[in-house]
Amino acid sequence: MSARPAEAGAPAPAPGSAAAGARPVRVLLVFGALERAGAQLRTMEVCRELRRARPVSFDLCSLGLGPDELWAEASALGGSPRRISIRSPLFPLRLAAFLRRERYGILLTEPQLLSGIVLAVATAARVPVRIAAIHNALGARGQSASNPAVRFVLGSRPFVWAMRWLIRRCSTDVLAVSRSALDSVLPGRWQRGGRCRVVYNGTDVTPFRAPPDRAGVRAEFGWPPEVRIVIHVGRMAPQKNHRGIVEAFRLVREQDEGARLLLVGDGRLRGEIEARIDRLGLRGACAITAGRRDVPRLLLASDVFLFPSLWEGLPGAPLEALAAGLPVVASDIPSIREIEPHFPGAILVAPADDVEAHAANVLRALRGPRDRADLRARFERSPFALPRAVEAYRELFRLGGPESPGDAGPRIPR
Repeated sequence: MSARPAEAGAPAPAPGSAAAGARPVRVLLVFGALERAGAQLRTMEVCRELRRARPVSFDLCSLGLGPDELWAEASALGGSPRRISIRSPLFPLRLAAFLRRERYGILLTEPQLLSGIVLAVATAARVPVRIAAIHNALGARGQSASNPAVRFVLGSRPFVWAMRWLIRRCSTDVLAVSRSALDSVLPGRWQRGGRCRVVYNGTDVTPFRAPPDRAGVRAEFGWPPEVRIVIHVGRMAPQKNHRGIVEAFRLVREQDEGARLLLVGDGRLRGEIEARIDRLGLRGACAITAGRRDVPRLLLASDVFLFPSLWEGLPGAPLEALAAGLPVVASDIPSIREIEPHFPGAILVAPADDVEAHAANVLRALRGPRDRADLRARFERSPFALPRAVEAYRELFRLGGPESPGDAGPRIPR
């Protein structure tokens, strides 16, 4: 007998309960693309931890909105990856047929407002637990679409209203990685019903306990052992403000010729960024590297993390930098302001477009005293460490098990 769909707004049966049967829980994670980005990597870290203690498998589904780079990692979660393109007019029918055939107990969908469409199909397909996961603030609506007509539709007020209505109507739970991300995607009245909660991204601190390889990293990029590295980790997209990074570093170099810039990431703006570096005469002081599996090693060997993003949900890269004991120079945006109180003195903020202020903050961080061991210890005690997120997801997925008071993200009363 197929599971009854939970009515919108009503508690769904726990997949691991007697009502759901004793078979292992099957979860479908839906992303715009299986790219090597923060939302995907953080979610997969949590899922790996959950699989250590529970009979649960995770399938990943890409909607074909970007490169699918995590095929092998997705297979390691006990399920199989799949692509169902949301660009196809047959998308609702294909997704519905897939969900009815596979009979998932839980669906978590991440592609922001487009989650409304996924949740509507999942409701029709009788998926019991349907979770809207908000990993990013809205930013410039429709900015990721290359077609002007599509960009206009995605940014239109009727489309945004319709997607918010579907998310509220068809989800059993709404999970946001920060309060600012929740308020951006579902402001005010859209949060009514007690189904919204904030769960900070969890970062695994284990890789950051290794000894720093400062000499090895500098030798890899052909730099002298005494140089100081300003590092940025992030895909090369407008949101990440690489133009501001390069301009701020130009000002840093005017006062500190021993500084170097390391950009870790790739994307459609790479050619433009490389041309800007050449035009400013910074090629010898900058390096770009992509597809890295050793980001913790690069962070541990660096001196300052620069992150002037235009908007974010809850950025994972600065959290990893803090886990490595690095001071962070960042934009004064809502999500950074949520992180800052937990690490007083370690985060220096300025308006996203103020390159002079960012440069001054980088120089201040390079020249100031630091206790990296103390900052790493503070991070391990913070709500951004991985165990907190694992406990919250265990409750969200109705997996049962021991929990500590306050571990799960608080529901937002409305």
